[in-house]
Amino acid sequence: MITMTELLKSHKLEDLPAKHQYNLSVLLDRMNLVRADYGLPMTVTSGYRSLEEHLRIYAAKGITDQSKIPMQSGHLTGEADDVADSSGKLNQWCKDNEERLREIGIWLEKRQGNWQHFQIKPFGSYKPEGTIWFNP
Repeated sequence: MITMTELLKSHKLEDLPAKHQYNLSVLLDRMNLVRADYGLPMTVTSGYRSLEEHLRIYAAKGITDQSKIPMQSGHLTGEADDVADSSGKLNQWCKDNEERLREIGIWLEKRQGNWQHFQIKPFGSYKPEGTIWFNP
């Protein structure tokens, strides 16, 4: 089971805005539905982020121009997390279970590293009959 502590890392839930707290509770519920269906352990590598943490992550990648940083990231509002997936097994499971993820209310970034990004809000160009996958 994924815990709120995993999503928060060093943050305290009570210190966050009420909307972020709500988003995190929805994310936690939905991620645990995914976890139960997936049937294997899942490790959250990145959950809730402050703006400072978000900018630091991108600076470590050599990106400091904020116009090239996703400033609307769900990580900043408690609506997204990344789960370790070095083998690609989780990514393949998500591809094979897209309809179930749609039922749960999860949208996903196309694979871009050794993690799988999950979020509880549709991406900007999402259409209900369309894919739940988007390019970061």
